[in-house]
Amino acid sequence: MTPRALVLAAAFAFVGRLAAAAQADCSTLRGAQAPNDPRLREWLRRLVHEVARKEGVDPIALEALGMVETKLRPMVGRACEIGPFQVMPAWAEVFRLDSVALLWDPRINAIAAARIYKAAWQRWDPRFAKAGRNRALQAAGWRGHSLDRESFAALAYNWGRAPLQFARAGDLREVAIPASSAAYAVRFNQALREGRRAAAAGQRGRG
Repeated sequence: MTPRALVLAAAFAFVGRLAAAAQADCSTLRGAQAPNDPRLREWLRRLVHEVARKEGVDPIALEALGMVETKLRPMVGRACEIGPFQVMPAWAEVFRLDSVALLWDPRINAIAAARIYKAAWQRWDPRFAKAGRNRALQAAGWRGHSLDRESFAALAYNWGRAPLQFARAGDLREVAIPASSAAYAVRFNQALREGRRAAAAGQRGRG
C-alpha cells in the first residue's frame, strides 16, 4: 500500500469517528443550496465523468455515488456533509485544503469523493465477494450472493469501518453492517447497473 493510501486508510477511521459525533448545527457550512435543476445536474454529471477519468475511477461508478448521495445536488447533510458527494468537513484537512469552504467547489468535491472512493476500492480483497451473503445486506435487498468491488468501495465510502471490519471477519455473513449503510450499498449497486445499461444503450444508439 502506498503512503498516500495509508494516509487515506487512517483517515477513514478518523472521519468516521467525527461523523458519529457530529452535531446538528451546520450553519457555518452553508453554501449554494442547489435546486433540482436538470441542466445543473447534467453539467455536474459531465464534470464528474471528467474528474473520474483523471483520477483513475470508473466514471459511471462515481456518478452513481453522487446520485445516491444527493442526486448530484449541492447541499449540506444532517451530519454537516458538504456538496454533491456529501464530503465530511474533516476531509478538508486530510486533503490539505486551505478552507472547508473549498469543498463547495463542485470539482474539488468530486475530486475528494473520487479519491476517497478509490482508496476504498484499492483495499478490496477477493474474499470480500462472499459478503454478498451478509445478513444486513440481504435484509436491505441485496440481489445475488456476491458483493462486487465497486459496491464494496461505495459501502466503505458510507461506512468507513467497512475495510477493517471485513478484513478482520472470520465469517463475512456476520459483519455488523449498519442497516443504513447496507441500504446505501444496495442503492449504489442499483444506480451503477442503471448507469451501465444507459451507457450501453447510448453506445448502441451511436453505432
